[in-house]
Amino acid sequence: MNEQSQLIVVKQIPIIIEKLESVKSEIEHKVNVACSMVCTDENYKEIKKIRSALNKELAEFESQRKSVKSEVMTPYEHFESVYKECISTPYKKADSALKNKIEAIEQGLKQEKHDKSKAYFNEYAQTLGIDFVKYEQVGLSITMTVTLKKLRETIKAFLDKVMDDIKLIAVQEHKDEILYEYKQTLNVSAAITSVTERYKAIEAERARAEAEKTEREKAELNEQATLNEYEPFEANVAVEVAPPEEKPHINQTDEKVFSLTFTVYGTKTQLKDFAIAVKKLINERGLRYE
Repeated sequence: MNEQSQLIVVKQIPIIIEKLESVKSEIEHKVNVACSMVCTDENYKEIKKIRSALNKELAEFESQRKSVKSEVMTPYEHFESVYKECISTPYKKADSALKNKIEAIEQGLKQEKHDKSKAYFNEYAQTLGIDFVKYEQVGLSITMTVTLKKLRETIKAFLDKVMDDIKLIAVQEHKDEILYEYKQTLNVSAAITSVTERYKAIEAERARAEAEKTEREKAELNEQATLNEYEPFEANVAVEVAPPEEKPHINQTDEKVFSLTFTVYGTKTQLKDFAIAVKKLINERGLRYE
């Protein structure tokens, strides 16, 4: 061992530990004997005395332990203060200073990798004619261990995939819409699926509307055909015709007479029955008709 490793040595604590270990067997014997005793009505008072004696011995040991702790801690606290001043503080100061210097250098080296890799990205993207992808979308992790060559390979693979995606989109049916969606996420399968499902939904809605229109027109034709099967029966009441001259009589009210026109549809038999019923009703009510 060198001189520094032997500088801090505690001698008193091992001595105290050795003394404690020397009485261990004696204490264990007392405790085991006490625990093995059977407590009865006759001897429980004796057992209480034994318990009290054991607790008293423990209290004495606890008092000594606290005294030792106080004696040990007081110089230790002074020792710790001196240790920090002489040892740990200078080391930590040096560590902090060197850390800042190292980080400054590493930050400069990583910034250089960032600038060079971004320049390569812009150059290669321009060569491929890709103008909608940002350098940050590549997701590069620039560390001290990664090489500039590896960064360039990652960028090239990324942009080559984008180019392959564009070629795939170019042969799709709705390429303009798909390309728009693709530019938002750079996920070609999601873009194709999104646009395809959108057009399917539009086509389904158009088919539903056409089917609804066809059903409506069919219903209208059926209604007209049904109406054409019936002959109209028209009943007209004269418009404001003066009532026939009658001799005035008591309780006669002086009211204007109005006309009512309506059309009824039905089969010939239905219309004849209806006409008879209406005529009967008109006569019963004292009305006139033409």
